[in-house]
Amino acid sequence: MYVTRFAPTPSGPLHFGSLIALTGSWLRARSRGGRFLLRIEDLDAPRCPEGMAERIISEIETLGFDHDGEILTQRYEIPFYESQIAALMGKGLAFWCSCTRKSLRHSPCKCYLRHEPPEDTSGMSVRFKPDFPLERGFDDALLGRVEFDDRYDFLTLKRADGIISYNLACVADDIRTGVTEVVRGQDLVYVTVRQMALCKALGAPCPHYLHLPLAMEDQNFKLSKQNRAAPVLELFSPAQALIEALRFLGQKTDDLQPSMEPRAILARAAARFDLLKVPKKSAVPVFSDKAGAGAKTAS
Repeated sequence: MYVTRFAPTPSGPLHFGSLIALTGSWLRARSRGGRFLLRIEDLDAPRCPEGMAERIISEIETLGFDHDGEILTQRYEIPFYESQIAALMGKGLAFWCSCTRKSLRHSPCKCYLRHEPPEDTSGMSVRFKPDFPLERGFDDALLGRVEFDDRYDFLTLKRADGIISYNLACVADDIRTGVTEVVRGQDLVYVTVRQMALCKALGAPCPHYLHLPLAMEDQNFKLSKQNRAAPVLELFSPAQALIEALRFLGQKTDDLQPSMEPRAILARAAARFDLLKVPKKSAVPVFSDKAGAGAKTAS
């Protein structure tokens, strides 16, 4: 069975870029009769204000999206991630690293050459070093063949401050929840082959991938919480937000009205979702006249 997920970091409310990823992944799952999972990636606690995860979940429900199974909240799963790191250590595929970002700018990491683990690992990170070559690329359901020609830099599995890394938690959770296709934004294309290697190291088959176009603030920056993108439900009603997201994704919207219930809009969109109409290139969204005065640009 087809399985995908939406995995927001609760560092701020949903913005239009978040809605694109949410809408695209939900439509992909429902149009294929598959499962749609919801995961809260809140391991980086300093970035996640109290109550924000609950707000995002409420916003997802207000927008009319449903999901399957229980919500996986990563902050409660740290022992599981530690067990995955221990397994990689036991296979010789991970090592303790004392390098800093500054030192790595001047010389490559050689910490993996240690024959014995350090006695004191405080302030050290854990990094991944596969004993097999990385794939040169992957086949994306939207973009086609994506290839890379860059040197491998070791993925961090656990940061020096003790926080489990996004890459480790993301891959481990996708494996254990049976995700068959990862649907996400194109800003994460660059890390895909490294995550594929981590998946292989953990003894699991790699999922398929679909990287959606990004909603951009301008030609250089995507809409993001870091760039203080406006909450989408402060810009639009739930129904209008969905219509704008569907337009951005190239889907039919001329028979959709802001007076419709969000669930009715989503049901209609899922029944006719066409991946071939989704743009391959990221863009600054231009909102329809129905969105109201002042809502003509992403900023």
